[in-house]
Amino acid sequence: MRLVTTGAAMKVALGPNGFGPSHGRIAIYCAPKAVLQHVQWSISEVLARPVTLRWQPQPLAASCFQTELNWEGLIGTASKLVSTLMGWHYLTFELHETGGNGNDGSIYMFTPELGIFRGAIGPHGDLMVNENQIRRVLNENLRPADALDGIESLLGSKWDEALEPYRKISAGESDLDARLSV
Repeated sequence: MRLVTTGAAMKVALGPNGFGPSHGRIAIYCAPKAVLQHVQWSISEVLARPVTLRWQPQPLAASCFQTELNWEGLIGTASKLVSTLMGWHYLTFELHETGGNGNDGSIYMFTPELGIFRGAIGPHGDLMVNENQIRRVLNENLRPADALDGIESLLGSKWDEALEPYRKISAGESDLDARLSV
């Protein structure tokens, strides 16, 4: 962080990489074989260090693979990772960034069909929805069903539903219900 003075006023200017350490976890649930090495190179470039991903076959999608990675970097690294991974449109992934230094964490969920969802995560792991977001949904939706859909959208429910079968497989819960719900 550097201080910039202009006249009698003083303001704080952050560098391009944010301020302070950050860390988190990437779970790539579904990636076609053709892009595996490219995804690894992309992640290595963002983290500015070599990364070796251990890809495992994805039982829910033929010819696709899955992997997980714990990462460390500066605040802002998560959004750079997400931007890079979104460039590989055929990926299905989620990324968690742990909050620190008074900042909320983040969760990013991506599927090719739904696109990106980003939510703020509080210190106890809860998805944080602020009052302004709720007021906007209520003001824009007069019908209760539409307001409920808006709140579900704030919570990322569609993304949770799409990713849950992959999470179960990743956690070792390979029951038939998880396979059939995709």
